[in-house]
Amino acid sequence: MSYDLTRRLVVEGLLKVESASYSNLVFSSIAQKHPMTDAQRAFAAKLFYGTVERIITLDYILSRFVSKPLKKLDREVLAIMQSGLYQILYMDSVPVFAAVNQAVSLCSYFKKTSAKGLVNAVLRKAANFDLKNAQFRDEKERISVTYSVSGQIAEILMRDYPDSFEDILAGMFNTPDLVIVVNTVKTTVEDYKKSLEAASVKWEQTPMDNCLKVYFRGAVTALPGFERGHFFVQGLASRYAVYSAGIKNGRHILDLCAAPGGKTFSAAIDAQNTAQIISCDPNPSRLPLIEQGAARMGLKTIHTLENRGEVRRRCLGGQDVVLCDVPCSGIGIIAKKPDLRFKPLEKIRQLCRLQRDILQTASGYLNADGCLVYSTCTLNKQENEIQIEKFLSANPNFRLKVQNCPLEGAVNCNNMVTFLPSKANCDGFFVAVLEKMW
Repeated sequence: MSYDLTRRLVVEGLLKVESASYSNLVFSSIAQKHPMTDAQRAFAAKLFYGTVERIITLDYILSRFVSKPLKKLDREVLAIMQSGLYQILYMDSVPVFAAVNQAVSLCSYFKKTSAKGLVNAVLRKAANFDLKNAQFRDEKERISVTYSVSGQIAEILMRDYPDSFEDILAGMFNTPDLVIVVNTVKTTVEDYKKSLEAASVKWEQTPMDNCLKVYFRGAVTALPGFERGHFFVQGLASRYAVYSAGIKNGRHILDLCAAPGGKTFSAAIDAQNTAQIISCDPNPSRLPLIEQGAARMGLKTIHTLENRGEVRRRCLGGQDVVLCDVPCSGIGIIAKKPDLRFKPLEKIRQLCRLQRDILQTASGYLNADGCLVYSTCTLNKQENEIQIEKFLSANPNFRLKVQNCPLEGAVNCNNMVTFLPSKANCDGFFVAVLEKMW
């Protein structure tokens, strides 16, 4: 039996993810290099991203039927079995015999003929494994395996959300909605809705006035008005972070951790292209992303700057609003970046120190009565609530601004808002707005 090209490409992609590449970049590269029909591309995407998403669960089950540690297997053989088992357990459209036979066939392509018997036997046995009846060493291992996250992530969520961590983890298997922000500098929301309808694209209004949920499976660049700059893509929680600042026309705004530019664009649109915005990133190669997006949308008051957020620069003072979307562990965006499930998190203590330093530096750029928006895409309270509490303790001239979040599922605790995947159909996210009193 000859091997299937799409399955081969998936295995090759898994090998690249293992070598530290991001899964979305890996799949884009595969899709560009190898022409596929729409059906083949959809199958490959489901199999590739699904295998990455469930890799910890798959490895646990496979390890029950392999006599030596999985790390000692040839990497190609393990990737073949991982993708084969995913098809068996999570793709109803693929019969068990087809998944097994295709996996065995791939051994020949990858020059692992001697592993055919092992692959065949392990997959047939693993197909009948009942995870619900598995015996785990402890609760952390059960959570890690059941929801396919590292022990470190399981431990953080179990600690910070003792009554709801399983709901949160279950919610992380749901892909957030596609949400676009209409660029009201160039068009109106009503006119843009009409252009979607003319293109037979379904949309739904969200509680955020210029944000629409769009039902579209193609590339967002194919949506009406992309080239004319009529919209950009931004998650609802991220959009809310800018909305919470209450930006007015003519303000001076600093986006301290800006690339790829979503919050900068939101701020410029909220100010109707009248605010003076400095958009910073420590990586100069990412600044063109902001510049190109601003040019496409006709946002002419945005200036980019290579800058490390934790380093104080006098020239950045005098701001009315500072947006501070700090580097974080990313636990809230696992649904969109499934490789975060198993790759080691950044060293949390070092990350928290960096966040603290950025927050403290950012606070020094504000005018009196200005506001600072601190946001992350993680659910780790050490990076969220605890950071804010420590900052307020050390800076009595700041206070938390009252938040009235219009989005369903947002959890407001002492005017610090957290979006949980189990409650809101968006990224896991945290927003706190700090007002400078003097």
